[in-house]
Amino acid sequence: MSFGAEKVELTLIYGKPGELGQTSEPQKYLVAMQRMHSCYSFTVTPLEVGVALLKAPGFSRARVRLTDGTVIEGAVRCVQRNYFELVEDKRPA
Repeated sequence: MSFGAEKVELTLIYGKPGELGQTSEPQKYLVAMQRMHSCYSFTVTPLEVGVALLKAPGFSRARVRLTDGTVIEGAVRCVQRNYFELVEDKRPA
C-alpha cells in the first residue's frame, strides 16, 4: 500500500502505555504513507505537521484514519527527520 499525499485524520500520542501521557486532538493533515517490507509497518510523512511534534520526547504511538474509514494504529518505532515508522497493532491471529 502506497499512496500519494491525501488528507487523513492523524492523532499523535506521547508517553508510555499505563503512564500519564498526552494525546493530540485528531486533526486532518496532508499525509503520505507507504507500507514497508513488513506487512504491519508503514512510513508516515505528515506534510503539514511541524518536525518539532515528531521529535518531541515521548512520541510513542499514532492513529491514522484513512479517507475510506480504515484506522491504522500502533507503536512508533523510529522517527527520522520528517517521517516516522508506524508498526500496526492489528495483526491476523
